[in-house]
Amino acid sequence: MTERSSQRDGVASPREDTRSASGPGLIIPQGEPLAIADIREAQFIKEGDLFLMTDEEGNLPPAQAAYGLYRGDTRHLSVYDLTLDDVRPTVLLSTAELGFGSEQHLTNPRMTVDSRVILKDSIEVTRRRVVNKSLVESIRVTNFAIERTRIALRLRFAADFADMFEVRGETRPRRGKLFPPEVRDDRVIFAYEGLDGVRRTTELIFSPAPEIVSADGARFTLDLGHRESVSIHVTIIPNGDHIDASFGEQFDTLAASYRDWISSCTRVFTSNDFVNAMLERSLTDLRMLRVEDGDGGFIAAGTPWFSSLFGRDSLITALQMLAFNPKVAERTLRVLARWQGRNPDDWRDEEPGKILHELRTGEMAATDEIPMTPYYGSVDSTPLFLLLASEYVAWTGDMQLVRELEPSLMAAREWVRDQMGPPESGYLSYSKRSSKGLLNQGWKDSHDGIVAADGSLVESPIALAEVQGYVYAAYQGLAGLVERLDRSDLAEELRRDAAALKSRFNRDFWVEDLQFFALALAGRNEPAAVVTSNPAQGLWTGIVDKSRAAALVDRLCSSDMFSGWGIRTLSSHERRYNPLGYHLGTVWPHDNSLIGMGLRRYGFEEALNRIVAAIYDSARSFEYHRLPELFSGVPRTPHSEPVRYPVASRPQAWAAGAFPLLLQAILGLVPNALEGRLTVVKPRRLPPFLEYVEVRGLRVGGASVDLRYETHPDGTQVSVLETDGVDVVVVDEWPEDAP
Repeated sequence: MTERSSQRDGVASPREDTRSASGPGLIIPQGEPLAIADIREAQFIKEGDLFLMTDEEGNLPPAQAAYGLYRGDTRHLSVYDLTLDDVRPTVLLSTAELGFGSEQHLTNPRMTVDSRVILKDSIEVTRRRVVNKSLVESIRVTNFAIERTRIALRLRFAADFADMFEVRGETRPRRGKLFPPEVRDDRVIFAYEGLDGVRRTTELIFSPAPEIVSADGARFTLDLGHRESVSIHVTIIPNGDHIDASFGEQFDTLAASYRDWISSCTRVFTSNDFVNAMLERSLTDLRMLRVEDGDGGFIAAGTPWFSSLFGRDSLITALQMLAFNPKVAERTLRVLARWQGRNPDDWRDEEPGKILHELRTGEMAATDEIPMTPYYGSVDSTPLFLLLASEYVAWTGDMQLVRELEPSLMAAREWVRDQMGPPESGYLSYSKRSSKGLLNQGWKDSHDGIVAADGSLVESPIALAEVQGYVYAAYQGLAGLVERLDRSDLAEELRRDAAALKSRFNRDFWVEDLQFFALALAGRNEPAAVVTSNPAQGLWTGIVDKSRAAALVDRLCSSDMFSGWGIRTLSSHERRYNPLGYHLGTVWPHDNSLIGMGLRRYGFEEALNRIVAAIYDSARSFEYHRLPELFSGVPRTPHSEPVRYPVASRPQAWAAGAFPLLLQAILGLVPNALEGRLTVVKPRRLPPFLEYVEVRGLRVGGASVDLRYETHPDGTQVSVLETDGVDVVVVDEWPEDAP
């Protein structure tokens, strides 16, 4: 990721937004790639900022609008299609479970070639790939027919260098220059010069050299005796970036890197092998989404649509992972502080102190066709930044990082305070300013995600329920940090403002007729009186009064909100409900994990276990046990699986982080590293599919602890197996002073 000097040198000045709002119009809403109908069968592999999305054959067929090899928001290969004498092979096995590599086993249907019949299942084609700066593929073809067989293997290919936003459906009035492919004996080189003046290339290198190679394809004529094999190696290099190592060497290096990542995380072993597999999948997917940069890297939001830095997503993922790997939080705080807003800029919805929403690095970003360079249209990234800092210290005791980031933390706090207005009456709200910005700027950021009871879209400014909870928790946490910095006056002010916010939130957002909190206060502070999952995140942040909690939880557990697979984003009783609407009735694993953590905090353990069981059952239904970004809110039936959302990202970072956070909730882990203490809120009972849970190497500050939880007829027993300095306190209820 490269910084733009105009953005980071501290001298950029406010400027008028001169982009036309009448051009292509709003950017494609988040999660809604209008040009793509379905990617449910797609396979993904990824390493760093390079990822590949193929069909189950391992192909990029010409007719598929989204498949491709992508780097830096650019599609470097749009067609890569293998056939046997122009006949599509039959898929026997297709897997991309490892994350960095894939494998397909193919065979032939019954074929006639040059008047000779090739019986079906006579030819085996094995495709193995690894992605690491470049894409390396090994294609092995074996003849199992008794007689000698002659067959042609064809590879068709093309590179359109489309920007990710073009792929998702954004139209462009003009593009750069696509050069004629350069064809040599053993390679083809595609090149494109964008409107940003950047030359992008894709080089395909074949070994051995094909019999015929052209600008759009290569042909290998294979003449194989019984059980003879031939191997073809293809290396695809975007922008000349390549590691000079064999397929096997790169595979081994990446496999070792994944093992190192898993071993760096807290290890959890349970009585249930599937739970163990779910957790390993979560950690593997987060490693798959990691991108290295100058500050040690970040977790990209998700593949394919969000394979870049997102503020909200990275912050919530880091929060979900604190009990397993707090290093994720440290790196997230550093990289977001580096990109923190400095200057007022309506085009980017930027303001001093604000934390970004999204950073893109493709041609459309570089030419200011979209404002994501970076774009700051997120109302919640900034309070979440503050919240993560305090939660990170609770786990690590790392006040040195707080001192290092103190200017960024204070700037973020100033932005929140200024946006809220008078401390006795204000709420943190948003309004879109950029002509190509997001209409909605909370986590439900689709264009129709925030609705009123009559089904209409609410008017700005919009103060979302969950965002006020983020502010409340951020103020509470920041107060503890600044107190350690000898700023007791500021700590007192923050606690006073937090208390006042909690009081008026429970007064102004509560809808008596619904016995539930409003989704938002919008326009002239009119409540959007619809039942949604948003206010339920207030249990996680602690802003909900205990007197309101039981009614809130009752509604969450009712059939209109709980689908059987999780809590819906919108009640099925609401006018705008659609079980396949992006934020209008679907189930989001990350949302359920935050709600689940809140249920544990408020003592609703039975409701938590119900969510955990639903997410557990859902994961059993998905390929590789991978929780997708979201799935349908269609009610559960005795014979059904969760209905897929057709263009959901997978993996998605905060979906991968959902189960680790739910596990933390089950185990009742409340750290205080600055005092060398871990409070364990003992579960009354573990979920029914768990007999025991062992936690190894749980880090609290510079020390660690091993724990064991066991189910007994009279409740759960918690044992401290080993500790090297952590004071473990086991209690029955969530501590009042817990963050």
